[in-house]
Amino acid sequence: MTLVYILFLPMLFFIGIMTVYEDFKCGKVRNKWIILGLFWSLGIILFFLIWYFIASPVTRFFYFNIMDYPPNYEVVVFTINLPYLFRLISNIAIALVISFLMWQFNVWAAGDAKLFVVYSALLPMTFYYKSFFSFFPSFVLMINIFIPIFLYLIFTSIIYLIKHLKNEEKDDSKKRKQSKKDKRKQLFMTFKNMGIMMTAFIGIFLIVKLFQSPIEQYTHIDLFSVQIFIFAGIIIFSNYVIKFIIKPAIFKTIIVLVSFLMFYGLINDYGGTIETVRRTLIMMTIYIIVLSIFRRIIDFHILKTDLKEVRVEDIGKRMSLSEDIMNEIKKDKEFYKEHINRFYSGGLLSYQVEPIKKWIKKNRRDIKTIKIYKPFPFVPWMFVGVIVTIILKGSMFHLIWRLF
Repeated sequence: MTLVYILFLPMLFFIGIMTVYEDFKCGKVRNKWIILGLFWSLGIILFFLIWYFIASPVTRFFYFNIMDYPPNYEVVVFTINLPYLFRLISNIAIALVISFLMWQFNVWAAGDAKLFVVYSALLPMTFYYKSFFSFFPSFVLMINIFIPIFLYLIFTSIIYLIKHLKNEEKDDSKKRKQSKKDKRKQLFMTFKNMGIMMTAFIGIFLIVKLFQSPIEQYTHIDLFSVQIFIFAGIIIFSNYVIKFIIKPAIFKTIIVLVSFLMFYGLINDYGGTIETVRRTLIMMTIYIIVLSIFRRIIDFHILKTDLKEVRVEDIGKRMSLSEDIMNEIKKDKEFYKEHINRFYSGGLLSYQVEPIKKWIKKNRRDIKTIKIYKPFPFVPWMFVGVIVTIILKGSMFHLIWRLF
């Protein structure tokens, strides 16, 4: 594995340092670093694949024909086993699919998504061994990227909240004017979404509980790993998941499926089924409470520190418009379909800038400035996640979990 480190790690750190530098300098990840990293990794993998099949004859030719070793000399052939190489390739392929989905659902900008694929391709899998996921080892890297970001945002938001507590109290006076009807509606929607998420998770955990043994016996698939990926996916794409599940036909189908699983579980394993439901309800309640607090803190952080105003004439490429103006533009369906098509997490594209300026001047003559989000420096935090993974050789989640 020392050879793997020598071949991969220098390039990984080089690309990490260069992308962080350029992100601070010009706020983007250039494709030349993405191409370099992928070609470097895939080139090494291809070399090892070829070497695996020619290693023995080449080594023997070198020792016996060039070095003139005696025929009875015991030749040692150095190579990398095929399962490791295939695992590398599958990990890169899954990272590519996951990154595309993260970009497609506006969780990551395109540059960030591509950079994650490069890190997945260049980081040797031995650095995941303490928290190894057989289907997608780089899931550990993803965890180590997001946890430091969450901790940073929570910490800075709390600090800002303490410093500006008096101003926040003044803002609260406006919030108190909100009608009781609106508050009841928000509360109802919160409990409704909570119930939908809990029902979905009960179904997932019941499937794992009831069918884990036979599925693992006949397919050798580790349902626990799959369960973690599903759980993470629902958390990351929770808004889209709720919109999908809330559809009457989908939700009725889930209710029927969960009811059948409950009935089947109570007959075959009453105690285990009750315990699974109990633990799921407790876990989901804690998750929803923590997530609600986290979102309140993050919303506060964005509102107070990540928004700035620019003149309409100064709207430019890579600027991210605030939610209210984007929602207004989306309501103009004809304009949105013809000129915008989609708002990306990385900000406005060049062809979107002028149409948006004209739309605002035409439809919102009352405003001279708009709010935009300051770009979040995601690239440096991705490199932090790489370094954390190398140091821990596992995920921060498992490290924190063991402390408790």
